This record gives sequence, structure tokens and C-alpha cells, in this order.
Amino acid sequence: MNANLLETAYADIRAEQERRLKHAPLLGSLAAFTEAAWPVVEPHSTYRSNWHIEALAGALERVTAGETKRLIVNVSPGSMKSLLVSVFWPCWEWASRPHLRYLCASHGVDLAIRDNLRVRDIVTSPWYRERFPLRLADYQREKTRFSTTAGGQRIGTGVGGVGTGEHPDRIIIDDPHKESEARSDVERERALRWFDRTIATRGLVRDVRMVVIMQRLHERDLSGHLLDRGGWDHVCFPMRFEPDRADPLDPRREDGELMWPDLFPASVVDRLECDLGPYGTAGQLQQRPSPEGAGLFQRDWFEVVDALPAEAVRCRGWDTAATPGGGDWTVGVKIAQSNGHYFIEDVRRGQLSAAAVDSLITQTAALDGRGCKQREEQEPGSSGKAVISARSRALAGYDYSGISTTGAKVVRAGPFRAQAQAGNVKVLRAPWTAAYLDELETFPVGVHDDQVDASSAAFNELTSGPGPLRTREARWG
Repeated sequence: MNANLLETAYADIRAEQERRLKHAPLLGSLAAFTEAAWPVVEPHSTYRSNWHIEALAGALERVTAGETKRLIVNVSPGSMKSLLVSVFWPCWEWASRPHLRYLCASHGVDLAIRDNLRVRDIVTSPWYRERFPLRLADYQREKTRFSTTAGGQRIGTGVGGVGTGEHPDRIIIDDPHKESEARSDVERERALRWFDRTIATRGLVRDVRMVVIMQRLHERDLSGHLLDRGGWDHVCFPMRFEPDRADPLDPRREDGELMWPDLFPASVVDRLECDLGPYGTAGQLQQRPSPEGAGLFQRDWFEVVDALPAEAVRCRGWDTAATPGGGDWTVGVKIAQSNGHYFIEDVRRGQLSAAAVDSLITQTAALDGRGCKQREEQEPGSSGKAVISARSRALAGYDYSGISTTGAKVVRAGPFRAQAQAGNVKVLRAPWTAAYLDELETFPVGVHDDQVDASSAAFNELTSGPGPLRTREARWG
């Protein structure tokens, strides 16, 4: 090679190394990059940071590093979620990985185009070009699809649109449901089918990472659908802090503490809650959607406590199923009765096979001890009797029996509801607490009611007549 050409090549390498060192802080921190790039897409507003932006940026950095492969983020509208996830994160990744391919979808193609144009504005801006080597290819610069000279690509589409034949490195689904259509079973199921049949298998050969970010609009929206299946990391920041649903990344500690008081002060949140109503507030702001018409149990009836009475009468109610990996749940709810109060002490829950149900009940009874009643709702017919008979033999020595269910579920839950409304039911703070209260709050029109049924069985047994001797709290090792 000509000496002058060789010297020029070395000079280019040194210049690239110096540029990377100079801008290393931006490459090492998505939050720092977002703040620095903000004026490119929002030149007339001041960047306002908040703890949730730092937390979400950290979660996305873990996706980039491969520590997280599938991430669901539920956060209120207006909290910069689309800009951070759909715009700044891809631009930040492209700064050091210009070969990455993105498939980005929203409930409407117009929103996907909006974010595509924002990304293009950033990566073609003088600010970005003087810091990072990425360049867009001239041959493809459409609004819905453009490429980098390194083979990277970004495709923007609406839910139900392009997907087949594409093999991306990243799939970003931002608000897959339109608020006005989320209550329609037909429209909601259309989005779920599109994900299951078109998106779920895309990019497998490229070790694809998926991010779904949205406000909750229905129990069976895409978030609910995927969380029910499992296998996703979940980040959830409600507008008002709820201690029993605290996300590990959430630094708040006070009940009702606002997520972003600098941008959403109490006066603004109060007005939002008034405009949205109870249903919209529960889903869009608090990220725990409840079907309209629900409300037989209200969350604020239940005090969440950190301690249980040492001595109490105890019963565990069981509502069983035998559908491994899907369908109804097998649930065992343990209630302690002491001095006119009832404590939800423990919940065991799983989508299990028949053999696994037998094992769960046997092991749980052993842990509860012989002083705790075990009561199981008996299915009608000879098969239900056979199950109870077999379980009785396996639990010889324990106070176990089946109970016949009469009347509607709402009627059976009535006595338990009355005591909850009176403030006499408390719930132990535990990993299962939020899911338990979520289900009660949506009963009787929620997707699942197994925990309610199990609670009714235990409560009705405790209040139906003489109970066992008062026992000390069982210690689970």
C-alpha cells in the first residue's frame, strides 16, 4: 500500500478511536444519550428527567446487553415511553451497532411512521453525524422502511401489518391497542392473533429481543395475554404508588406517591382521574385494568399487614383444576380467624396437572399442620366424589373434606365480601398479594375467579360452626 494511503488509513482509525473515547459517556448510558439528543426532536421544550426514565433506560440497557430477552413495560401515557423506547433507544443502539434490524409496530401505522421520522431526524442530524459513524443508505428511505449502510434496517407498521418474511434483531410493540377499541373483544383478539401468529416467531434465528410498552386497557390486552403465559420480564410504574404492587425498580415508598410530580402534579392527576373515571384510571394510570361492571370487592377494603396473630383458627380452601400450563388455576387460600378479624395468610396457586395438584395439596397440608382445616370444593357427579375420596385417603390424619358448592359464585362469596366491606379482612404482605387483590377487584367479570372461590370456601367453613382448636402460626421454613 502507498505510504500516504497507509498513513491516511491510520489517521482515520485514530480519529475514529478518539471520537469513540470522546463520546463514550453517551454510548455507555441511554439516559445520558436521551438528554443530549432531546433538542433534536423536541427543540422547543426543556428536557425534564425523572427516576422512571432512568429506571426504564436501565431496563433497556439490559435488553441491549442480552440479560433480558423479552420485556413488558406498563406505564402511564405522557410519561415519555414512546420517545424513550421507540425513538431514543434504537438511535442509541445504532450509534455502536449500525447493523441492527428493527421491526416497530403500533396500533396505527401513522404512529409507527411518526416514530420512524423521529428516528430519521436524529440519525441524519448534524449532532448525531458528527458523533457517530452511522449513515443511512440512499437506496431505501421510505417513511415506513429505511436502511443503514451497515445493513441495519427499521420497519414501521401497524398491528396486523407487515411481519411475515422479516427477521429483525429487535421487535418493539408500542401501544398495540387503540383505547377506543380495547373493550371490543373482536379488535382486541385481532391484535393478539397477529402477535401469536405473525410476530412471535420473527427473528428467532437472530436472537431477537422483544419489548412491549403500553398502558393497560383491559385484562386481556396484549400485556395481560403475555404475562399470563409467562417468560417475560415486567416493569410496571403506576401513576400513584401502591405498596402491595411495588416494582423492584420503583424507589417510591409512600402510598399514593405520584410518579412524576414535576410534570404530573396532584392537581393534574386529580383532573385526569375525574376525566377517565374509575375504569380508565385503574387501567391507564394505575396499570391494573378492571372490567366495567366489576366492583363487588374494592381494593381499599383490605388492609395489607406485615404480621399475623400468633394464635388463630385456620382453614385453607381449595379450588382445583387440572390443566397444566393454561386454563383455570388450582388455588389454595389460607385464612386465619382471630378476635373477629380474618387474615389472608397464604395463597398457593398454579396451572397444574392432576398429579401435580395432588402433590401440592399434600405438601401444603403438611406445611400448614394438622390444626389447619383443608376444605376443597367438590365437583358435581361421581368423578368429583372419586377425587375427594382419593384425596381423603392421601390426607389421612388431617382435617380434610370436600364441600359441595351450591348457589352462584357471587352468592357463595357474599359473606366474605360483607366482612371485607366492614374492614375485617386483612391481607399479609407477600409476593402473591397484588395478584390476589387484583382478582378480587375484578370479580365476578374478571378472567379468573379461582382465588375468590378458594377464599369463599375457607371463609364459609370458618364461620359455619365450631372450628378446630386455636393454633399457633405455622412457620414455613
